[in-house]
Amino acid sequence: MRVVSATLLAVMALMLCFSASAAEAVRQGLQLCAGSVVPSLFPFLVLSSLFLSLGGADLLSPRLQQTAGWVLGCSGTGVSVFFLSLLGGYPTGPRLIGQLCRAGRLSPQEAEHLLLFCNNAGPAFILGLVGLGRFGSLRIGIYLYLIHAAAAAVIALLYRPRTPFTAPQEPRSPSPSFAEALVQSIGDAGSTMVQICSFVTFFYTALQLLTSLTHLPHPLLLGFAELTQGILTLPDGHRGFVMAAALLGWGGLSVHCQTAAVLSGTGLALRPHLRGKALQSAISAALAFFVWRWIT
Repeated sequence: MRVVSATLLAVMALMLCFSASAAEAVRQGLQLCAGSVVPSLFPFLVLSSLFLSLGGADLLSPRLQQTAGWVLGCSGTGVSVFFLSLLGGYPTGPRLIGQLCRAGRLSPQEAEHLLLFCNNAGPAFILGLVGLGRFGSLRIGIYLYLIHAAAAAVIALLYRPRTPFTAPQEPRSPSPSFAEALVQSIGDAGSTMVQICSFVTFFYTALQLLTSLTHLPHPLLLGFAELTQGILTLPDGHRGFVMAAALLGWGGLSVHCQTAAVLSGTGLALRPHLRGKALQSAISAALAFFVWRWIT
């Protein structure tokens, strides 16, 4: 603890010495949140939460359980979370898992299983910021998204339980009215966005200061901590494509902190999530290495 305390004091002293740079980095981090994170994530957080609150997953569960649920070893509700995580982006999947687990609609065992492969980057981020923004190619963005989704599905198959999970049979409280569910969903999504933007801004500021002091803006080091900064510093070509796939699979320490925040109070372990993200990064990089030949 003494070492940690001394390190924090040193960091605070450093930020005081470079207060102007730190303040500018905070402004840039907030601009990143306002221009990219909030527009792409907030509406989907509201709609996905509203979908689950009004029983949308219950309507799809029987059909999903018969098809994808059997393949992935999940209940129909779990398969719904998987597909929503591929559409919503970080950290939609863990947020829905926490919501369903608290409501008793997912068992803790299935919830931790889903954390292996249900925390994914969304198409808006991969196609927009990575494909068009960094590589100037929608085609590259589409390939990266397909690789990302395929790697998540491979993890689900690798860890498929011998006996597929089924939804808990406990009695459930009646669904709220649309107005009640909408108010609750918007409020929860707003609170979640504050947490997400706080983590993004903090890591953005820390990495900007570290980069300016060390002059070592390596994409993998930056992306290991904060995904967006790592993506924006990637090189072109095959090497950059493989690194992009790896970083998207990992997500970054910022995303992992966001995941811990949205799972607060559930009692779920983060170890499966971290193991899944590390494996997804490796599988994504391997797939990208071989897929590049079809792009060029």
